[in-house]
Amino acid sequence: MRVALIGLGAIGTRLKEIIEQDPSLELSGILDIDEKKRTVSSLDQLLSAKPDLVVEAASFDAVKEDAEKVLAQTNLLVMSVSALAEKELEEKIRKACKENSTKFFVPSGAIIGIDGISAVKEQLDSVELETRKKPKGFGREDKEEVVLFEGDARQACKEFPKNVNVSATLALNGIGFEKTKVRIISDPKAKANTHTITAKGGFGRFMIKVEAVPSKNPKTSSLAALSAFAKIKEIQKGNSLY
Repeated sequence: MRVALIGLGAIGTRLKEIIEQDPSLELSGILDIDEKKRTVSSLDQLLSAKPDLVVEAASFDAVKEDAEKVLAQTNLLVMSVSALAEKELEEKIRKACKENSTKFFVPSGAIIGIDGISAVKEQLDSVELETRKKPKGFGREDKEEVVLFEGDARQACKEFPKNVNVSATLALNGIGFEKTKVRIISDPKAKANTHTITAKGGFGRFMIKVEAVPSKNPKTSSLAALSAFAKIKEIQKGNSLY
């Protein structure tokens, strides 16, 4: 399978390394703002290589700018899932998939248990997410714990687009952006990027807690690239529907 990358930051670089170690995958092109990192200079050039899948690992803005154009020609896997908090963009993406018979994919990212959330989504009454990171993960220098945000997932994605892809993934697979409640904490004592999910409903209650080691970029988790690769392999086998 031919895979193209948009973005060669911490996640993209790690994903590139993993893809290159898999003989069943071919890296057909890399687009990045850094001329030294990229192998192509435009999205048109990236798509001209006819990749089976394009992986976005760049930014919220890259999804807004490139998603429709990519989906007009091939399939797309998005890492900057918080971009989907914009209703208009989500609708455009779904429309592009329908019109071009292409598919749009979202990896589990820095959390686990998404399959469980999806399985009970019709019985969910509430979903809460607490995200806790070191201050530098938010570009801050707090000396004490600070609650940076409390509200719904849609607003969290707008205010912290580089830090809460987890909340977008959770909302897309669960009860939606408005009903998914988010609390974001800057914690100088945090030893990992910690995401705690509490879900309640007719099935009962469950809690999922992930303590992920940050990648080279403190805003992202080391799990992100691994989850993207796992999704790529699912797509390759034809086992991934979304």
